Amino acid sequence: MSHATSVDAASPVAPTRTRKAAILGVGGYLPPDVITNLDLEALVETSDSWIMDRTGIRTRHRAGSGETSAALGLKAALPALAMAGSPTLDAIIFATCSPDTLLPSSACLMQRELGVGGAAAFDINAACSGWVYGLQLASSMVQSGAANTVLVVCAEALTRLVDYGDRSTCVLFGDGAGATVVGLAGDGPAVLATRWGADGGQAEIIYYGPKQEAEASPDGLRMAGRGTFRLAVERLCAMAEELAADCGWTLDEVDHFIPHQANQRIIEAAAKRSGIPLSKIVLNVAETGNTSAASIPLAMADAAREGRLKRGDKVVCVAFGAGSTWGGVALEWAL
Repeated sequence: MSHATSVDAASPVAPTRTRKAAILGVGGYLPPDVITNLDLEALVETSDSWIMDRTGIRTRHRAGSGETSAALGLKAALPALAMAGSPTLDAIIFATCSPDTLLPSSACLMQRELGVGGAAAFDINAACSGWVYGLQLASSMVQSGAANTVLVVCAEALTRLVDYGDRSTCVLFGDGAGATVVGLAGDGPAVLATRWGADGGQAEIIYYGPKQEAEASPDGLRMAGRGTFRLAVERLCAMAEELAADCGWTLDEVDHFIPHQANQRIIEAAAKRSGIPLSKIVLNVAETGNTSAASIPLAMADAAREGRLKRGDKVVCVAFGAGSTWGGVALEWAL
């Protein structure tokens, strides 16, 4: 199987002349229970300095007892819908790799709580690229006329999948949710380009199961650290450059970069390689840890709440995750 890192095969998806999609609302939610680096010191052989040096993560959040991915997603969806003016939904896309149950879908469980029966509702699993995949689908639905308004929800309860005896991964992951409402842009700012891709030949670099060197170990989230770091940097840099080019922008012209919040060191290495100043990068990984599919909309919600994103700003979002999957979105901020 191919392990190529080129993303040349991925092609941009441009909006039609008559219908454009835009983000009309964004929301995020983090459960109140916090796991600090000091807490992890009591569980596994590690230290605050070891974690900070390698990841830049200080804290991560943990869903409470009975707080499911669908429940997390609902708390992110409500403020996003309110920001968008409480529109009628045509579809709900729920991105997660930690669903409450295999059946029914998390999208349907959350739809029930929203009271919007009748709208299409389905889950997708693209791991850390989940929001990008969901945004791609939602934008395409709006551009094609298949829908006018789509809710993209990303929620993860990853701490329930973590092996707290594996210090290489247990320090990374946290729980949380982010949501975006995608609808018609009119003549204003819009989603301008999207890219996505996958390579199943790289499935072993991030997976859920026993350790490769110890099959008798408990199941947990596993990661090939060096291989993941290198591929993530390569993919994030390539996606940012290609998406900017799709829009006719240089990287210098982009106002904000919102990457998947996997690890601060990965983000810093990608920024250095592409010549992007850290001041242009939205970062919250130190407080949230890696929330997989939820990380980009969570960071976006933080930036919007802080007033950092201004209408018309050029924004590029990029992600890389298990699968391996990758992708990105270039847009003008519409709020």
